[in-house]
Amino acid sequence: MSWFNANAVAMPAPGTYGNMGIGTLRGPGFWDWSQTVSRRFQVAEGQQVEFRAEAFNVTNSVRLGNPIVSLSGGQFGKITTSNGGPRIMQFALKYFF
Repeated sequence: MSWFNANAVAMPAPGTYGNMGIGTLRGPGFWDWSQTVSRRFQVAEGQQVEFRAEAFNVTNSVRLGNPIVSLSGGQFGKITTSNGGPRIMQFALKYFF
């Protein structure tokens, strides 16, 4: 997947700087929605039970990595990695005494 047109960028002459400013090209944005819900219940005096549910990457969205910035190798401007993983849900039950 090409994130931008790699033919629009060229290597400057040796010993010179290019005319592209810092931050001109940006990778895909990253956002994350992780959620935790917990509740404690009083069982007896000095004893509690806690139920906890956690979800990571709730929307199960793809999180693309940054494009390759090395001009060698023919992969310049392509995204070959991803950040994060699939939706993960976990549940826990604790007993406090």
